[in-house]
Order: sequence, then C-alpha cells, then structure tokens
Amino acid sequence: MAPEPPGVGCCGSGTGWSDAGITVPYALWDAYGDASIAREFYPVMTAFMDYLITHTGADLIDEGRGGWGDWLHLDDPTPTAVMGTAYLAEDARMMAEMAAALGKDADAAEYAQLSEDVRAAFTETFVSPDGTVSGGSQTAYAMALGMDLVTDDQLRSAVAAKFVAKLAASNNHLTTGFLGTPWLLPALSSIGRDDLAFTLLMHEDYPSWGYEVAMGATTMWERWNSINPDGSFGDASMNSFNHYAYGAVGDWMYENVGGISAAEPGYKVARIAPKVGGGLTHAKGELRTVYGDLRTDWNAEGDDFTLSVEVPVNTTAEVVLPAPNEWAVLEGDGFASDAEGVHDVTVEDGTVTVTVGSGAYDFVVALETGDLGEVLGLVDEAVDHVEGAGAAGDLTTDDADHLTAGLGATRDDLVAAVMALVDDDAGDRRRARR
Repeated sequence: MAPEPPGVGCCGSGTGWSDAGITVPYALWDAYGDASIAREFYPVMTAFMDYLITHTGADLIDEGRGGWGDWLHLDDPTPTAVMGTAYLAEDARMMAEMAAALGKDADAAEYAQLSEDVRAAFTETFVSPDGTVSGGSQTAYAMALGMDLVTDDQLRSAVAAKFVAKLAASNNHLTTGFLGTPWLLPALSSIGRDDLAFTLLMHEDYPSWGYEVAMGATTMWERWNSINPDGSFGDASMNSFNHYAYGAVGDWMYENVGGISAAEPGYKVARIAPKVGGGLTHAKGELRTVYGDLRTDWNAEGDDFTLSVEVPVNTTAEVVLPAPNEWAVLEGDGFASDAEGVHDVTVEDGTVTVTVGSGAYDFVVALETGDLGEVLGLVDEAVDHVEGAGAAGDLTTDDADHLTAGLGATRDDLVAAVMALVDDDAGDRRRARR
C-alpha cells in the first residue's frame, strides 16, 4: 500500500484520503481574505499536489484514491477515477488562486494550466458525445457540471440534459453520498435549473433533507436513513445523528435563499442575489464578515419583490434584482440609480445589478414604473437621434429644435407619471410598515 500523502483525513473523507490540506486553507482565505494560513501551509499543499501528480500519470486520470468512494450514497455508485480526477482539477484551481494571492505567479500559472489540462482529460475520458458521464450517477453529473469540468457549451448542454433525466428517474430525489451532495444543487443552478434545486431542497419524504426534519431531526444525520420511514433505526454500528457532510446544502441555501456570497475573498465585495422558488415568499440572511454584519431580507408576492440589504463599512456589494430595466428598481422613495450610495446600475437578461457602498438600502421592484420608464428610455434615445441628425445637417435647425421641444415635453409628462407612481408605491410601503 502506498504511503498516505499530507492532509490525511478520517472515514468519510470520501476518496480514502482527504483534500482538506488544500480546501481548508482555501476556505479560510475565501471567507476572511487572510492568506496567512495558506502562506504557512503552502509547502504542505505543494507536497500534496506533488503526490497527486506523481500518482496520476501522464494521462492526468486519478485512479489511485480508492477507499470510501462517494460514502453512503443510495445505490448510485460513482467510479473512483471520475471523482479523483474531478477533485484533482478542483485542487489545482484552488492552488492557482492561492498562489496568485501569495504573489507566486509562476506557480499560479502552472496550477491554472494543470487544472485546465485535467478538465480536458476528464471530458475526453469520461464524457460521451451524447452527454453521458462515466458511471451515470447523480454525483458524476453533479461534479462534471458543478466543478465546470465540461467547458464546451454544446457538450455541457448534453450533460445537463442527462443530469436532469437522471434526477427524473428517482422522481427528483437525491441519491448522492458524502462527495456528491455538496455539488448537487450548485450544479443545477449552474445550468439554470434553480427550480429543480428547490424541488430537491423542499421534499419532505425519503430521501431528502426535509425528511430528516419531518422525522424530528435537529442536526444533520450521517445516513439518509438514520431513521427509516417506519420509525426504526438504521445500522446501529455506525449511525451518527450529528454529522456534517449532508449539511453542505447549507452553502447553497446561504448563497441562493439568503442571497449572500463573496465576489472577492473576505467579502470585500459581496454579491447579493437571492433566488425566489420552492414556494418561499420571505427569507432573511445574515453573515458576520471581517468587516461587520452583512444582511439581507426579502419578500416576494406575485410580481412584487422587495429586498433590504445592509452592507458593512469599507465594502461594496453587487445587488442583483429581478427587473426588466433600471426604471423598475426603486430605493427609498426614488429610483435606485439616483439613490445615495449607489455607484453603478447595469441591466442584463432580465436582471438589474445595483452596485452599492456601505449602508442600509431598501429596494423595490416596481414593474409599473418599469413599463413607463422603458418608454422614457425610448424618448431619450429619440432625443439623442434628433440631436445627432441636427448636428450632422440631416435636419434643419428649426426642425431639430421643434422635434426636440416636443420630445422634451413628452419626456416631462412621462417623468411626472413615473414619479407619481413612485410616490404612490412609497406611500403604500410606508402604510404597510405601519
């Protein structure tokens, strides 16, 4: 038996030995923006990577991890080589980012290239042209998509379709073990299927997270069936009722239900992007960062959506709201784009992203003001066109002035109408608060 590498883990590390020697320093750096742990243990991490590369071979397929595999999966095994190679790509990605943060540019480039090469090897070896991932397990698909191992858009779409079909075969219930579970919902979000992610999250029958709650759990179980549906206990020889692994779903919940994630290590820049689904109409999120508390509080009812955000000092946040245009997003008693503390507003694919500095903000998505605002935007475009035509000599000065005056009057009427709606909406919100 080959000697174990640095970073050895206990049972449940999934692959027989643990990547914790890399993932823990990376998680600490990402959460706190402090690379001191990564700097201290960098020699251990590089030794671990050297071990992996030595035992992987020229084809970059990591078959040597063995051991526990996707521990406690539900009759849905995943080949060791699929998981080992996937984690080799992830390890190299994390090493590249940490090396860059430590100013080790040559190492960063080397690890980034390794990660790219392993991803290519993974796709070539394990992914068929029709999108089937070797082993065909939920974990195999979740890792392939969640870890972004398949970079070709067309092939990725095929893998996504196979993943969705695999879930449908179990009536959209999970079958993953310790290694696959953390990637299950993130993989669905990565392919635009938050609806399916919420479906899995909100189940209350076996097997699911909600089943544990329905059976009286107050902490996460080691097994999906630590208590069976008939009330009997699972295997008493190994049956913890306080075991973290499946609780990894919390990360997806904080980022998607609470809507809080780090856009930069340490939350110097946060991303606030709550998702509405699963029948939820209200959620709060709170995270204590090194800069202070970052908070969210949202409500959704029909087309109405409100979001309160508190951003700590010395940080900024990118707040993503479901809105058709910037005129549909209000903050306080006016447009978000005019609000104090707002640095930038961008519109893309049915969302409006408002970049804000530290402070407290109350955002409202008001579709009625968005409709009028869209017309207002068209009027502004027309004014620009007329002015351009006048400057180019395509219109006489009198004609240009006449058109500009008419458009200006129309714009004034639209602005008055929009602001009346804003005032009415603000009044409704004040009355609702009382």
